[in-house]
Formats: sequence, structure tokens, C-alpha cells
Amino acid sequence: MTGSDARKAFDSEVFEYWIPRLVADGMDINDVHTVRPQVTSWDDWPGAWEAVGESYLALARQRLADGGAVTAGEAFVRASLCFHVGQVVASHMPAVKRDLQRRKEAAFRDAAPHLVPPAERVEIDHNCVTLPGYLRLPLHGERPCACVILVPGLDSTKEDFITLSEMCARRGLASFAFDGPGQGEVHDHEKLAEGYEDSVLTVFAAIAARPEIDSDRIGILGRSLGGYYIPRAAALEPRIKALAVFGGAFDLGDWDTMPKTILDGFLWATGSASMGDARARMGPASLADCIDKVVCPTLIVHGKRDGIFHYTQAERIAEAIGERAELVIEENGVHCCHNYGFRYRTMMIDWMARTL
Repeated sequence: MTGSDARKAFDSEVFEYWIPRLVADGMDINDVHTVRPQVTSWDDWPGAWEAVGESYLALARQRLADGGAVTAGEAFVRASLCFHVGQVVASHMPAVKRDLQRRKEAAFRDAAPHLVPPAERVEIDHNCVTLPGYLRLPLHGERPCACVILVPGLDSTKEDFITLSEMCARRGLASFAFDGPGQGEVHDHEKLAEGYEDSVLTVFAAIAARPEIDSDRIGILGRSLGGYYIPRAAALEPRIKALAVFGGAFDLGDWDTMPKTILDGFLWATGSASMGDARARMGPASLADCIDKVVCPTLIVHGKRDGIFHYTQAERIAEAIGERAELVIEENGVHCCHNYGFRYRTMMIDWMARTL
């Protein structure tokens, strides 16, 4: 591939997938425009976003000192998102990636008490590993309340669920976003491997035991690879009342056509030295052995232009679940319909509010 071809491929991936994703996850489009001219490859990406994150950290600290706690919380979130975005494609730069992950985690910790509603850090024991997460309760409404557990994908973490947690709070729903094996803070202690759904079940049990949460009204939303694991969890836990499969997969049959950044993400998350090792750690990775045991209502949202998990993956999930499934395919949607972020994220949370 020539230098010109490489640049065109990079530009295509940035504009087709990453910019829609950044905006949908809560990034300021003006920051995207600031960074875009500075980067010509993924090597430039982390440093450019770190600089923007630094500016938000400085703003947050200034506003906090001036008594503007709410603004400080919002600025800390923006800093956290910048650090997250900077590290997400830096699997080939492990020291840089981990440093930015730690900065992302620290910035969100600083944001948590100042958010409206605040985010309570909750740490859950799971097989000798701690699963950290953030619980947000709606400011008004009944107690105990319904809750949506937010399950990250391959390269998402608890911190970049901010837009969905905000939507939940405004609709009277609690939310809990966490890091599981291979993700965020847990990566150093446990890598992604077959059986991730066990962590979802541990989180479900812990959240169901909270006095603020109605254990009979808990749903789960799984993003991307998380959308593969949540049907596995629901097949084992009949108390789960609703599923939203958000850009998920029936299996890993699309492995050979995934973008390199995603395959690099599998290497990182599984702690593998080769693609063969990563595939082995993922196991059979198919819902065929459990999908018939999913009994709760399931909303499946997918983009027809998804370049990671082909839209037929969503069709297979819906067909297997049958009449309890509702399938929504956006003809022009990319992965997770990021380019229609408001439309489909509000659809999923509104559906959760009605269903729960």
C-alpha cells in the first residue's frame, strides 16, 4: 500500500466510524475538528487527544476552585473521554495506552461526585478480582427503582457510557456501568476470555441486592461485543427482565473481515501474542449453545453498514429468540449506529423504561 493509499484508508476509517462514535459518546465536535488536522496516522492520535484532555483537566480544576462544581464535573468527564479516545486505538503502543487509561480512570473518579446525578463508585468481588463500576440513581421518582446494567464491548469501558447513563437518569432509571475482564481497570488483573458472561451475572447479583434497586426490574444493555455476552448471561439468569443488544453478534464469524484496529483490540484485551492465541482464548464464541434459553424481551439494534459485525448477525439473534425479539436495522447505520447516536440510544433507553 502506498503512502497515499494508507492515508485514504485512515481517513475513511476516521470519518466512517470514529468521528460518529466520538460524537455519540459525548465528545465535542469542535474538539474533533481541532484534532483532525493534527493526525495522519494512529501514531499521532493518542498525543493529540491527550493535549485536549489536559486542557479540560485544567478547566475542571479552575472551575472547582471557583466554586463551579457542576461545570468541573462536566469538564472532568470531557477530559476522561479525551484520554479514552486517545488510548483506544493505541494497542501497538502499550505504555502509552495504559498511561492514558489510568488518566481516563482518574479524571472520571474526579468527575463522579460532581455529576448530576452523582456517580457512586461500586467495587464488586468476582473470582478474586475486583470489578469496578459506577452506579447512578435518578434524582427523582420511586424507590426502589428500575436499573439498566451497561456492559461494555471490546474497547469500551465504564467511563464512556456517560451519554447512556444520562439518558437513563432523565427517564427515572438507575444505571450501572462496569469494567469486566480485559476492560479498563480490570485488564491488568484478568484478561478477556471465554466465560465473560460470568462477570455480568456477578454484577447482576450485586446490583439486585442494593436497597435502592428493584431486583424485579433490571435490564441489561450490551454494546458491541457486550451484545454477544448479555444473551449468554440472560440464558443463565431468568431474573433479567430485558435485553438491549446494541451492535452485537451471534458469533465471531466476521473475524477475518474486521478492521485491523479491532483485531489489535482483541490482542490487547485477551493478552495474546498472536491472532491464533486470541481466537483460542475466546473459545467457540457462538450463541448457538444458549440462545434458546433467553426468555426475556430483547431489543436488537444494528447498522446495515456495520464494518465489524455484519448485520446478518443481528438477524440471526432475532430469529433465534423469536417472538420475544424486536429487531431494528438502520439501513445507513455504521457499527452500533453511532452515526445515528441520539435516535437509537434514546430508542433503547425509552424501550427499557417501558419494558421495565
